[in-house]
Amino acid sequence: MITPTKRFAVYIAVTALVIAIAVLLDPWVLLIAVTMLAIEISMAIHLQLSIGALDRIGVEVSIDASTDREPVIVKMKLVNKSIYPILLAEYSFGYESILRLEKGCKAGLISIPSRSSSELTLVFVARVGTHKVGPLTIVLRDFLGLFKTQPIEIWKGSNFKVIPSVEAAILRKLYLYTRSSGLVKSRTPGEGIEFYDVRDYRPGDELRRIVWRIYASRQKLAVWEAERESYQAIVYIVNSSKDMWTGMPKTTPVEHSARIIASIARYATSRGYLQTAIIVNECGSTVFGEPAFGRQGLTRVLEALSNLSICPELETQVNWDETLLKILPILPRERTFIFIFTKTTPSTEQLLNITTKLSSLGHRIYIVAPLTITYDVSQKLPQKLVEIYRAKQLEIASEELKGIEILRKTGIRVIAVSPELVAQRIIREIESTQ
Repeated sequence: MITPTKRFAVYIAVTALVIAIAVLLDPWVLLIAVTMLAIEISMAIHLQLSIGALDRIGVEVSIDASTDREPVIVKMKLVNKSIYPILLAEYSFGYESILRLEKGCKAGLISIPSRSSSELTLVFVARVGTHKVGPLTIVLRDFLGLFKTQPIEIWKGSNFKVIPSVEAAILRKLYLYTRSSGLVKSRTPGEGIEFYDVRDYRPGDELRRIVWRIYASRQKLAVWEAERESYQAIVYIVNSSKDMWTGMPKTTPVEHSARIIASIARYATSRGYLQTAIIVNECGSTVFGEPAFGRQGLTRVLEALSNLSICPELETQVNWDETLLKILPILPRERTFIFIFTKTTPSTEQLLNITTKLSSLGHRIYIVAPLTITYDVSQKLPQKLVEIYRAKQLEIASEELKGIEILRKTGIRVIAVSPELVAQRIIREIESTQ
């Protein structure tokens, strides 16, 4: 576990030279050589004792992650339970490549006194989905740098989840748009749990619906009436493959899609729709239950979005045929709105296949294609890099437009607009086809 460094070879060479001088010229110089050998041995012993202390170390980790608006704070407390201090340790902290470290250092030096502790704090830019931080490894060295240990993993790492924030601006625009355009469905009385109105009592009405406050003031029986619930179901399918994570942090197509879906889901909850979501990537498809009403449906959608991640098997492609097999059992018999958030290339043929089969069952299918060219470019980058990035995005966008054109020619409904208008277009499609 302990290996000598290059400095050790130099140190041994100098020691040998001192011994040669002592033998050939001055025997008193031998004391210096003995001292140098003693130092070498003491450094090795020190390192062995430090390894023993490191074996007993305790790691207490707390990860503060909520929405993509607040940063992710990772705090690690290293507790030395031994009486021997760890004086010179090089730590290295690993994390996913898509995460961006905002504060703190992913590598550095740390010392942990005996019977005490030291803390490390790292702050990351929050990105929607499930991400892994860790492992934490330490390499021990002696004071002179003669020996070092192999990297010792003291913490394997952990996953954390970040849910997308509901964009208040998008939500306000949705309510304003639907009311001003007359798209909002009219409320009608019927079976349900949401309050609709108060009316006179009729024979046969349930006693538990009587509004006793009105009877006490007017001496007249009245009952509260519920609003008839809408049984329209919405299913969001989100492509979380590598291509969807390409771009500037927090402005990638998949992150834009997550915030848009979260806002639509909050609006749809208030309108009484059933909702659920499915996440697909190169590793497979994950279904988060059947479409559900109210808060339960919203919870399922947000849970799905908090599980967005990059699959390590980057050489494969999304298997949309598998997605089709997994989505069919959860779909209700009634018409369902299915929105597939994905790029149209390179899986144009598979998208055509899945949309055709679902449409044949009476469902309304929409491909929501992110227009890469519309996404923001950080102004903090040098102008030359911004121009290179935009040129690359234009090349990608031209391929996307080809895929969109192919799908539209076959009759597939494709929503391809800027991120600011996606939510509005989706709600228009849902509300206007009731």
